[in-house]
Amino acid sequence: MIKVNSETDKVCVAKAQEAGQAHLFENWDDLAQDEQRKLIEDLRSVNYQLVKRLLHQSRQGKSPEIDLGMLAAPEIEQLPETPASIDGDGDCFKNARQALSEGKVALLLLAGGASLGASSEPTGMLPIGPISGKSLFQLHAEKIRAINHRYKTSLGFHIVIHPDYLEMTSEFFKEQNHFGLNPADVHFVPQTLLPLIDRRGRFLRSREGRLALSPSGHGGVLDQYLDSDGLEKFREDGVEYIFFFQVDNPLVPVADPAFLEHHIEGGYEVSSKCIDRLEDEDSLGVFCRIGEATGVVKYADLPEEERNGKPGHLIGNMAAHIFNLDFISRLHTEKLHLAFHKTEKTVEFIDHRGELVRPTEPNCFEFNCRIYDALWSAEKSCVVYADREAEFSPIKQMGGESSSLSAQRDLSQLYAGWLERCGVEFTGKAGEVAPMVEISPLYALNETELKSRSDLPGEITDDILLTGAKT
Repeated sequence: MIKVNSETDKVCVAKAQEAGQAHLFENWDDLAQDEQRKLIEDLRSVNYQLVKRLLHQSRQGKSPEIDLGMLAAPEIEQLPETPASIDGDGDCFKNARQALSEGKVALLLLAGGASLGASSEPTGMLPIGPISGKSLFQLHAEKIRAINHRYKTSLGFHIVIHPDYLEMTSEFFKEQNHFGLNPADVHFVPQTLLPLIDRRGRFLRSREGRLALSPSGHGGVLDQYLDSDGLEKFREDGVEYIFFFQVDNPLVPVADPAFLEHHIEGGYEVSSKCIDRLEDEDSLGVFCRIGEATGVVKYADLPEEERNGKPGHLIGNMAAHIFNLDFISRLHTEKLHLAFHKTEKTVEFIDHRGELVRPTEPNCFEFNCRIYDALWSAEKSCVVYADREAEFSPIKQMGGESSSLSAQRDLSQLYAGWLERCGVEFTGKAGEVAPMVEISPLYALNETELKSRSDLPGEITDDILLTGAKT
């Protein structure tokens, strides 16, 4: 037995050895004390029972994938036509109004990590305000502040973030005074990680004293954060619905009351929004129906003959969902585990001599699960159509389309459209670039709120930023 500092560490080492990972300790005595501590910490986070199940499935050739041979187009519903997602003074969203004002809705932001290039900051810290340069985190937080103000409530805001960026994100919120939100309502949730595993079933090390770890996918939040204990805490807070959304879509209407009203009135366990998928968006999941069940399939996973010519496969998943808390509880009670998907990866690693190896072809497997796979287990669900130009502008790359620059453009165009329909004229000189427009959610959360403002400009000749709470 290698020398460790406590009985707890001995148990951790024994578990790893019993799981066939004794190679991790071959050069233990050569590691610095801090490296030894970090390796133990990494091993302590491993769910060995889950890893064992995934390896067994992999070796048996068992695929968790659904049967793609019976795909059909999903049924798509339309939300009521309103000038904006949040109703004015009428009562057409009375169920949503009650749920929001009574704090029955929790907001869960899937923030991930640094997905763009070699960035050292989380995606949520990207500047996105067309004029202000405010971050994605601030934009989403301001939407929540506006909702809290409108409904005289204080909704819980749960941010799921890669562990490597949790402290940085938490400090960012503290430095910005949580963007005006009640700090007690803001919760930072570390993503669960799984080891990268080579073809012999051995965990890889990314460097001396560290496992090569990868996020288990956003579906992991259902098993870890929203386990039985987590659900009980939500129930104690009076939560009945969870609104899931992703950090990299600045246009998403957070806790959209029209969407929430449709969900509650229809008695659905899960509701999802969809948008028209563009031809080059191979990474965007598509909604499909198999029998009575509706869910999402990665476009790349569709059979080749299914990818073209079927209208249903043009319906993309914009990653905005409402889950009933009771539905998540049922998943646990009935042991309806989300499928884990295996992906081959090419990853640098430290070998048994402590030397860095840079493979040129796939050398390990990554396992992850997707939150949208839970949709297949819903007994009653719906998919509603959303206007892509008004609600979806993802940030997936550094430049060009689907970048922060294109998202800023789309935000500006959205705000400009609101102003034009409110009677504001754009009177810039002919041939000049159109003015950039930015409207803070604290000034107007949507077009309906904008129309109620008495301080709108009569005309716009230059870039304009409208901010500040309604008086």
